[in-house]
Amino acid sequence: MKRAVVVRPGEGKRVYNVEFLATSEDTPRFNLGIITLQPHRDGPELHVHGSEDDSFYILEGELTFTVEDDEVVAGPGMFVLVPPGVQHTFANRGDSVVRMLNVHAPGGFDLRLESD
Repeated sequence: MKRAVVVRPGEGKRVYNVEFLATSEDTPRFNLGIITLQPHRDGPELHVHGSEDDSFYILEGELTFTVEDDEVVAGPGMFVLVPPGVQHTFANRGDSVVRMLNVHAPGGFDLRLESD
């Protein structure tokens, strides 16, 4: 692809609670999205990505990550990187909305989420 991708606020591709700013159509190298999780909501079931890095940067709110047997509470400015093969999930146990940047590398997460 030989063009710049420009996404204005709120104009990303929405799939469930994810606004994708960089999709697999834009680049096969990664997906970039903003995930919004309402208060007292769980994220996905405990899962593993076989060949993807899954990373999170918290913008607003507080998120509880379960990574293998550990729990990590992450607030604004905190970064979590989950490499391939590591079990993980997350939940919003607080009273505020959580917004986070999420990068999956390589791309393909958007396509899987759409097919669910």
